[in-house]
Amino acid sequence: MIQKEGTTRHVFIFKNIVIKVARIRLKSAIKVFILRNNLDLIKKCEFRKFIELRKKHKERILDQKERFEKYRIEKEKEVNLKVLSTKNYELDLRVEACLFAGIMANHQERKFWKETKNPFVMPTHFSFFGLFNIQKRGAEIEFWDSRDVWHYVIVSSYDENQPWCDNHTLCEIYNFCIDNGKLKLVDYGNRQIAEFLRINGENLYNKFKHPN
Repeated sequence: MIQKEGTTRHVFIFKNIVIKVARIRLKSAIKVFILRNNLDLIKKCEFRKFIELRKKHKERILDQKERFEKYRIEKEKEVNLKVLSTKNYELDLRVEACLFAGIMANHQERKFWKETKNPFVMPTHFSFFGLFNIQKRGAEIEFWDSRDVWHYVIVSSYDENQPWCDNHTLCEIYNFCIDNGKLKLVDYGNRQIAEFLRINGENLYNKFKHPN
């Protein structure tokens, strides 16, 4: 067995399957909750400062929502794809991210595979309420590096701008594998990549030729 650590999930690699276990970072969630809500000021009896900071915090949240919505609209124009509104569990330094990011990524992978059977992704056979997933294992890619796989995705998509919907995933070689001689994506837990895969998945699967 091989064990790897992701940002939101623990990954256990066995002979034929991969088990992805959601990381639930309770200690981090508590720290973030205390810091974001300025609870340390209550302990110090600085109530006036606490009220002032809470008001500013609410204003920052509203401002952040406006900025994210503006970014979403601009991003849609750039990548020619529908861009979903950002959820709290997808943001850094949020309690929801510490507790639910891994669960939601697991849930997204199982849901996407079950609904689409997309040929470009590795099958996610089972999910236990997002707490852990069981996915088919593929072979590591030894003939390419990250630049090669990113180039392939770019030139093989219907629109070269569309892979930028989730370039963090699509430009890293360790997010891909080889399955029965075909290139496949193993990490598709980001909601933003679903539309891209629906449009381009079959094309990316069919165009790939294994270099012998």
